[in-house]
Amino acid sequence: MILVTTPTGNTGSMILRQLIERGQQVRIFVRDPEKISADILEKVEVSTGSLLNESEFTEALQGCDTLYFCVPQSNTQEDVNAYYESFANVASNAIKNAGTERVVYLSSGGKESNLQAGLITALHKGEDIINQSGASVRALRCPVFYESILYQITSLKKTGMFFLPINGNYKMPQVAVKDIASKAVELLIDKTWAGVEGYAIQGPKDISYSDIAIQLSELTGKPIRFQQVSNEDYIKTLLGQHHTSEAFAFSLTEMLTAIGNGLYDAEPRTDDTTTTIKDWMIENVVDKIK
Repeated sequence: MILVTTPTGNTGSMILRQLIERGQQVRIFVRDPEKISADILEKVEVSTGSLLNESEFTEALQGCDTLYFCVPQSNTQEDVNAYYESFANVASNAIKNAGTERVVYLSSGGKESNLQAGLITALHKGEDIINQSGASVRALRCPVFYESILYQITSLKKTGMFFLPINGNYKMPQVAVKDIASKAVELLIDKTWAGVEGYAIQGPKDISYSDIAIQLSELTGKPIRFQQVSNEDYIKTLLGQHHTSEAFAFSLTEMLTAIGNGLYDAEPRTDDTTTTIKDWMIENVVDKIK
């Protein structure tokens, strides 16, 4: 039996569907089952509760030999490190209590870097905690998701521009969530691996935001431009337009600064992902901004 946390999240929802399609026995751990579609609910076991409640998490893990664990997304936390550490500590204790054998954890690339990287540093701290749970662990070391572009759909549609505090010509790994989900499913189904390791999942090639703008211009027939902005202006946008907490805004900006300073450079490239940024944009972006 495989337990899937965050089954309504970006990765969790795709992992859940792929596991069901492969005929796996799956249990979901969710606070509100009504957020799960009926066609999914009828094919899985359901355990309700909070990821911050150790006894509820432990109960959900009973009878499950494998866990997919992802810290829920939030942009309102007042202490980013404490937010990730609290979820990881509860999960680690629950894994010990239940005797779970294998855990697939959604982490991030750049683990061996000495750069302070905001949200990514917090993910890495969570990884260290999960690694002490006694289970075998595969930490998915992922770069920037293609899906981050979706947060700028309004700007792309209205102005033909998108903005980040990164040099537009800096090429870096980026990956589609569905490719992350596919690799996670492979690991969740495989009962043979053991030990604690990080597993890099990167897109087919390094790509810059200027490259993305050029490709998006070609796909839409509209002039699309990427503009690098200052950290200060980006933080103001997060606070004013996206209503994030200050802690999250500063942490996300620190993360992007670290990425632009080579956070992922030491990560060995992998070639086991197939979704190109062009194919992903055709499927997820083009119709939204035409």
